[in-house]
Amino acid sequence: MGFVRTDGQERVPRATPAKGSGTQGPVRPARAGAPAASRSTWGTDGRAARGEQTRRLLAEALVGLVDAGAPTPTARQVASWAGVSTRTVFHHYRGTDGLVAAALSLQYERHRGLLFPIPPRGPPALRVRALCRQRRLYFEELTPVYRLALARVDAGAALARLLAEDRARLRRQLADTLAPEFVARGRDSGALLDALDQSTGWEAWRALRDVRHLTAAAAERAMAFTAGRLLG
Repeated sequence: MGFVRTDGQERVPRATPAKGSGTQGPVRPARAGAPAASRSTWGTDGRAARGEQTRRLLAEALVGLVDAGAPTPTARQVASWAGVSTRTVFHHYRGTDGLVAAALSLQYERHRGLLFPIPPRGPPALRVRALCRQRRLYFEELTPVYRLALARVDAGAALARLLAEDRARLRRQLADTLAPEFVARGRDSGALLDALDQSTGWEAWRALRDVRHLTAAAAERAMAFTAGRLLG
């Protein structure tokens, strides 16, 4: 993964003065007809855009590090990977907790399309297999930064909120995919949803992969088998 080196400083071009104008030194060229207030807004917007680019660069650097096998990257490691100073990390995130939240948001942004809707019709076994295949792809992408986030969940409300939103998103997908089966269970539908939610969530995936040391394909089969059995 490559990153563009930036030191967060803008280079102001030196304008060429007109002959006989007497203008000296660096001058920011003004847009024709733009009032002073507009030029001020233009400069502010430019700084905001550069700041946002730097924040994303740092989040990408953290994701790159954990994907490369660094379980708990430091601010200095992130800065080195991104090609900026360590001070830049603290300037934009006030430490690594905020940066981890940004990295988690970045991964959600990149991979949430893997969790596309599965129509609630047809044999439930086929829907369960499709759902577990989606979760295999999703969890495999999210697991490195997810581990880091869960290790820090007590350190910040932003991380806890992001993790809760992801769990809720997965639970809603499960409820929508198997809606006919939940309706058929009547009063037991809530318990069934809880059981399926627990057995097809990331914690279950982590147990299959990190504790049982199953391959991704074997973990997917085990997850689908458990969900199928719960449905009866």
